[in-house]
Amino acid sequence: MIKDFIRTVRVRVVRAMASPRPCLDVSGRRVLIVAPHPDDEVFGCAGLVQQLVQSGTQVDVAIMTGGGKSHAACCDLDEATLIRKRRELARMAAQIVGLPEPHLHFLDYPDGGIRLDHPETERLRALLRELRPDAVFVPHAGEGWPDHVETGRIVRRLVMDRADVDVYAYCVWFWFYNVWRIDWSSARMVRLTPEQHRAKLSAIHTYVSAKAPCGRPWSGVLPRVFVWANTWNRELYFKTKR
Repeated sequence: MIKDFIRTVRVRVVRAMASPRPCLDVSGRRVLIVAPHPDDEVFGCAGLVQQLVQSGTQVDVAIMTGGGKSHAACCDLDEATLIRKRRELARMAAQIVGLPEPHLHFLDYPDGGIRLDHPETERLRALLRELRPDAVFVPHAGEGWPDHVETGRIVRRLVMDRADVDVYAYCVWFWFYNVWRIDWSSARMVRLTPEQHRAKLSAIHTYVSAKAPCGRPWSGVLPRVFVWANTWNRELYFKTKR
């Protein structure tokens, strides 16, 4: 209870500090959002995706894993079933925020085992060559989960030779963990319209409400404070250094 109270206070403080930051503008550019697991793309970037799609900007989402470990300490559901279901939910969420299915890409890194030397890195490299994004979005370095941190490191490594690519960090578990060292000079905001906010909440609901046979969500049980923090009607991003 005390930890949740502290997390809630921190979220409110960070929101207040973030609110006056300038708007993020990547419209008219080719954008790739890279998510570690199915649902991260919605928690972190559902508003941005909607605004880009509505402006006619090319946006793609790549999801690194199938999230097959979400029930590892829960029940005997096999990973193949979990991955299949979570990808179905990703397609449903993409439809809600207006992302065409051909722009949703699934990679096969193992959940909990994203690393640079995995064979899937070549598929990610090929996808980057194919899409040639001008801006890529990765999880914030303070996310806390190894898969989130490694996703950012791998993508930065793969685009390090492209000076024309901007790298931005988005926030998912950033809101839950005790991250106070924040580079506010690089912070940018996406402000959702009421319609965009409703769509984001609907996409989140798609992930957190669908239940596996054991009675728990396919994505696993997420902390209440975490879900609440990510239902803000704004999204926080940071332009990162290589």
